[in-house]
Amino acid sequence: MRVRVELFGRAAEQAGVRTVELDLPANATSATAAEALAERYPRLEWLRRGSRPARNQEYARWEDPLAEGDEVSFIPPVSGG
Repeated sequence: MRVRVELFGRAAEQAGVRTVELDLPANATSATAAEALAERYPRLEWLRRGSRPARNQEYARWEDPLAEGDEVSFIPPVSGG
């Protein structure tokens, strides 16, 4: 299945792109997408431990299944004051 990954902040800077298309197995999860990104862009190996996944613009869990055409993103920690 094919999903589109939107990268923000540090992840976009380290990958050098803001959008990535990934071909993943049929049983892929947000974790699978993060692992595939880290294989393609080794500097993104921190995504699993340093961000929260989102699927179709809603927060998701790492184990949530993905579907063909989903938009996946990895939201970095946010601080404010």
